[in-house]
Amino acid sequence: MVDASFSRQRYLEDRVGGVRQRWLFAVAVALILIGLGYVLLQRGLGSNKASVVPTVTARDSVSDELLETAKGLQATQQQTVDELQVVQDKLAAQNAETKKLSEQIATVTEKLQALQQSIADIPAPSAATPGAPPKSRH
Repeated sequence: MVDASFSRQRYLEDRVGGVRQRWLFAVAVALILIGLGYVLLQRGLGSNKASVVPTVTARDSVSDELLETAKGLQATQQQTVDELQVVQDKLAAQNAETKKLSEQIATVTEKLQALQQSIADIPAPSAATPGAPPKSRH
C-alpha cells in the first residue's frame, strides 16, 4: 500500500512538473514574441522619418520655451537685485543723514544747556536797587 501511494504521489508530481514546464515555456515564448514585435515596430517607425521630425520639433520648441523662461527669470532676478541695491544705497544715505542730524541736535542741546547754565549763574538784581531811578546822561 505504501508503494501504491508513493507511485500515485510520484505520478502527480511529474504531472504538475510537466504543467509547470509547459507554462514556463509558453511565458518565455510570449516574452520573446513581444520583444521581437517591439523591435520590429521600432525599426518600422525608425525608417519613417516624417513621424520623427514632429517629435524632434516639439522637443526643440519645448527646449526653446524652457530656455526663454530661464532667461526671463534670470533677467527678472538681475532687475530685482539691482532694485535691492538701489534701496540699500538709499537706506545707507538716510542712515548717514539721520546720524548727522542726531549729532547736530546733540550739539544744539549742549549749547542750549550751556546758555541756560550761564543765565542761571547771573546774579539776580537786589530788591533795594529797583526803587532807584535810572540816571540820565544829559
